[in-house]
Amino acid sequence: MSKSVKISSHLTQEVKEKEKEEQLINELRLLLKTLIYQEEVTIKAIIDCLYDVGSTNLINHKLRFGTLNKTLKFITKKSKPVAKMLAWQWFNKNCPELITQWLQSKVTFVKVEETRMEVMVDNENLRLASMSQLPEENQVNQVKRLHFQVKLLTGILVVVVTMFSGSLIWLNYSLKRSHSQTIEKLQNQVKRSQE
Repeated sequence: MSKSVKISSHLTQEVKEKEKEEQLINELRLLLKTLIYQEEVTIKAIIDCLYDVGSTNLINHKLRFGTLNKTLKFITKKSKPVAKMLAWQWFNKNCPELITQWLQSKVTFVKVEETRMEVMVDNENLRLASMSQLPEENQVNQVKRLHFQVKLLTGILVVVVTMFSGSLIWLNYSLKRSHSQTIEKLQNQVKRSQE
């Protein structure tokens, strides 16, 4: 009887944790959308730089020299506003979801079941030797992969904290500046009305 109670409470706890995770992921998606709207100018500048570098490199890669190379570069410069608009629409529509999924994949740890490979060898000693080396190699690879993931998550954490800290500082500065501008306008209106 006590085992069934423990199992059901464990399942309800897992369900609650899953619901909380979904709520937090939705909140992350919303934060990313907000960040994209707030940083629209910056993102468009990034798209602009990437378009210039990418189009030039692509044309140079496909056509080394000649008049066709120059002509295509001229065409890409003229079509740049349309390409930027389309790239912005794609970014705005797809990137919050893609970034959310990528970030979620970095903090979701899936249990990896160990798969064993058996090699059919006539010599039994070779077979045993190869079987004993597989788990050690797997463990080393898993440790390396986990070490890389820790470094990556640490880097992402530093970048996110830096971005949000910078955004908060900028927001504080903007609010103070708009507040002081509002006070100056009110003071000017009072002076005008007194004159």
